[in-house]
Amino acid sequence: MSLCSVIDIFLIFAPMKRHLSSFLFGLIGMISLFSQTMRADDGHLFALVRNYTIDDYKASCQNWDISVSSRGTIYVANNSGLLEFDGNTWYKYQTPTGDAMLRVDMRGDTIFTKGEESQGFWTFTAKRELEYQESNQLMPDWVFRRTDLPDSLVLPKQVKEANPTVYAETSSLRLIGTEQGLFILDKDGQIRKHLSMGNQLQDNFVHAICVQDDTRIWLALDNGVAQIDINPPVSMLSQRSRVGKLQNAGLHGLTLYIQTNMGYFKRQLDTSQSFVPVSAQEASTYISAKPPKTLTLSDGLFSNPDALQNFREADAIYPTRNNLYWLVKGNEAGLFLEEEKQTTLRCRILFDNFNTHLTTRGPHFFALNDSLYLVSAMQGVLLVNVSQLTVGTFQINMPRIRRIEYKDWNGRHSLPVDTTLAVLPHRFEEVNIYVGTTVFTPSHQLSYWLEGVSTEWSAWQNNGKISFSQLPEGKYKLRVRRYVTQGDFPEITLNLKVSPAWYGTIWAYIAYVLLAWLGIQCILRFNLRRLKRDELEQQRQAELQAQREEEILQTQQLKEALQNKNNELILQTSALVRRNQAIQSFMVELEAQKELLGDRYPQKLYKKLHQLMEEAIRSQEDWSLFDSYFQNAHQHFVERLQHTYPDLTAGDLRICCLLRMNLSTKELASLLNISVRAVELRRYRLRKRLGLNGDTNLVDFLMKL
Repeated sequence: MSLCSVIDIFLIFAPMKRHLSSFLFGLIGMISLFSQTMRADDGHLFALVRNYTIDDYKASCQNWDISVSSRGTIYVANNSGLLEFDGNTWYKYQTPTGDAMLRVDMRGDTIFTKGEESQGFWTFTAKRELEYQESNQLMPDWVFRRTDLPDSLVLPKQVKEANPTVYAETSSLRLIGTEQGLFILDKDGQIRKHLSMGNQLQDNFVHAICVQDDTRIWLALDNGVAQIDINPPVSMLSQRSRVGKLQNAGLHGLTLYIQTNMGYFKRQLDTSQSFVPVSAQEASTYISAKPPKTLTLSDGLFSNPDALQNFREADAIYPTRNNLYWLVKGNEAGLFLEEEKQTTLRCRILFDNFNTHLTTRGPHFFALNDSLYLVSAMQGVLLVNVSQLTVGTFQINMPRIRRIEYKDWNGRHSLPVDTTLAVLPHRFEEVNIYVGTTVFTPSHQLSYWLEGVSTEWSAWQNNGKISFSQLPEGKYKLRVRRYVTQGDFPEITLNLKVSPAWYGTIWAYIAYVLLAWLGIQCILRFNLRRLKRDELEQQRQAELQAQREEEILQTQQLKEALQNKNNELILQTSALVRRNQAIQSFMVELEAQKELLGDRYPQKLYKKLHQLMEEAIRSQEDWSLFDSYFQNAHQHFVERLQHTYPDLTAGDLRICCLLRMNLSTKELASLLNISVRAVELRRYRLRKRLGLNGDTNLVDFLMKL
């Protein structure tokens, strides 16, 4: 497909885009990818090499073969045995005889190896550890992949002179390992790249090549292991020792101009040419007179600061094109789009993944176009291709727990990795949790957070080993996340439980209960009689005390109830006395007015008022209410009086009730609406009927009855 065809396709679909800037960004990204393919055809490619030494994998320096599994794990045939690498941690396995491994290859979940004196295969145990089984049968040729050079392959003179050792190929490249490094050729046999100790490799002798995919290659070297990324999103254009610290940059066509503290330089992006010095006059034509402007969050650039995530406290902000901004915090940078009052993360870069570090003082980012940026790093000048980080879909590989080990006084122990709860003993000294990200991911940085111990995520680390020492007993939740360039960080969790000490377990508590029960039984045997006697006596005393308290309480309650009823009776009687006295006062006043006015006072009105007052005094409703209150306050008094003196009339009974309340003669006269003399007469008659002599007080007699 030509470049014009790509542009035509985008022009057809451009009206369907919601935002013009997003369309332009995608167009530039596609053009950048297309131009990257064109660069490959022109004979140059970028390669990022990471070397693994004996300090990394803790084994012999010599490696003879290398293979990658479908699980994203690298296996290396080493002089010390079989090495395994999951992207973060190296593991070493040995045969019972400690044989050196010369060949390794995968068939499903089975790993076949051939050593100097043995051959066999490795399988996974329940704890995901490799177990070796020796095979006495000769393995067929198809078990191990072929690494010989094809007979029809015509090699350039430079490759022949380097003494080729192994051969592999990708969909578009031929890979030839030699005694002088790795040669990368295109399908036409032209050298695209030569990697050796002179540039990035740590050793020249290549024993084996493993093609992971079109963008990543693994080498087994005579001294170490190498990982090679073809055209990575972050490439080193030149080391700082050659050009100095980057200060400004500009792009004219495919010619890149830079300004550093050592002067002005240029180079072609589509060739392997290094930077060459140029005059300030030539470079200033394409380099801006002012370096990129640096902003801060206080400038109010973003409508939604929460969308900045961990860049909310960015050290610097660099505006670029199409409302895009680079935010830098520490050794990490994020590209954000601010459009229509929405803040969106386009991608993020952790430069630890590329073994580089941003300079401590800016500026850092220099825009060449909408896709390419130069970055000032301590190691040199970096080229960042944003289209490789943002265009296309990426498979999200979750981090995996590879191994759980703990150490106690009895040695080291392993726990199953497929469990959701890892139980640790109380006296463990250290627990190690190994997490792998697989070699299929471009980033292997991990961060973890142990809830209940720490309050925030740890710093990003490439090492997959997470260690904790002597955690107190209890339950914990370990969260582990992996760094990705886009979207949320993939995260897994593991629950940890530290068991209590033996004396705090449920079995210990059961033993405590049994011992206590036995002790009690022994004591009861010697003191049973005395305890029973004391218990019975205490029970009897307690019952008596409870009975006395209950009687006292009931008596008190009865007294209180009787007092309340008495108070109600007194209040009712007092109210009745006051009412009758008031009515009688009204009647006296009425009589006085009638006498004073004579015929002038209407007789009809006088009789009506007098009648109403008489009826009010003689009202039986008040007496019925009085009888009710009296019965509540002096229960069975009337019944006892009638039973003892059956000849008493209703009037006599009422007089007895009033006298029992110790009312005065005047109050009795008012209540009965009679004169004081009449009251005295009734008292006299009542004494006769009760058969009382002159020395007996009538009121005292009635109150005691």
